Amino acid sequence: MSVPEQDTLSEASAAPQSPDSMTAAQLVRRQRLVTTVIELISAGDALAPEDIQMKEIADRSGVALGTVYRYFSSKDHLLAAALLQWAGALEDRIKQRPMTGLGPSERLSAVLHQAIRAYARHPMFARVLVLVANSADPYASECYAQMGAVVYPALGQALGQIDEDTRGRILDVIGAVWYHCMVEWVNNRMTLQQLTKMLDSSCELLLG
Repeated sequence: MSVPEQDTLSEASAAPQSPDSMTAAQLVRRQRLVTTVIELISAGDALAPEDIQMKEIADRSGVALGTVYRYFSSKDHLLAAALLQWAGALEDRIKQRPMTGLGPSERLSAVLHQAIRAYARHPMFARVLVLVANSADPYASECYAQMGAVVYPALGQALGQIDEDTRGRILDVIGAVWYHCMVEWVNNRMTLQQLTKMLDSSCELLLG
């Protein structure tokens, strides 16, 4: 019997298996699913996250559909895991680029500009971010909550001379502005130019 498509976690759904309890083979299959989603989004093969079907992901990755739902509670959960991994790879690339000769405001703006360019190249990740942030699936929300731990180190390198507590509060504010900008951009109420300007203004107000 095939497993029906489900976008969010239903009350009847069992909790997905934790990666910590998976065998090496299971971890490989789980990673294939996440990689397939990242490739699907990066290639622009779908117009919106809603267009992505779990069966298509299962077929492309060579993983049985029933297994997909043992590893991920819903499509939201799988999209969240893919977004978290993509964001982690993006932040790793950003951290490898040294920033010298600039003040904290300019350094933070420069890091944000790199992230903006990545989302501009793959705008559906912005749509995924907004979808996951508003998901009713607690496992998707759990993945989204990990975004701060993934993103903040790269942003924090721009604020190395600022004490840890102040740095954290600054990044919380920038994160809130970033999310607002993503929502407005995804809903065509803000252009990339306006998004960039708002983030630059926020950096200047906080650090200038």
